[in-house]
Amino acid sequence: MLKRIVKRSFRVAKQAAGMVDGLVNGPPGVGYKVAEFSDFERIRAEARAQDQAEGNYADSGDEMEAIQDGTHEISAEDLRVMLEIEAGVDMPLLLDVREEFEWKAGHLPGAEHIPLGQLDERAVDVDRNRVVVVYCTSGIRSIDASYVLKRQGFPRVSSLAGGIDGWTEAGNPVEQPA
Repeated sequence: MLKRIVKRSFRVAKQAAGMVDGLVNGPPGVGYKVAEFSDFERIRAEARAQDQAEGNYADSGDEMEAIQDGTHEISAEDLRVMLEIEAGVDMPLLLDVREEFEWKAGHLPGAEHIPLGQLDERAVDVDRNRVVVVYCTSGIRSIDASYVLKRQGFPRVSSLAGGIDGWTEAGNPVEQPA
């Protein structure tokens, strides 16, 4: 219990420091937290090498055409603004691709949950007519999830840069499952 209290205290202190920084320096702009995740070519090369080691080859054909432009990333600030101004069918669908225990620890308000390992089979449950913003803890698994959805023909998919960590560090709320 003491560990949980100390951990919560550090989180509150970190959020307070972020709020003070925001008051002093102003709100984070477009691309907030993206710089921390800028080495995508190295990440993709490592993923390609791992796929090949596992016998998965996706070097040509429709699969590569779907992901050739890479992943569109959206910053926590841009997503927050989008959620504030959009309504109805224009509202982006937030898709949490983390594991069940991560989901239960907290998620973006209004998000749907499909773990990355189940996304290929359960993509039929996702509304293709809406902008889909996928997220995970730090933004790495959500890049993979965006590729899964693009290969299945989803036209508008984005990945939340920095994941839920970037979202909370920007001072945005999370909710607990009911």
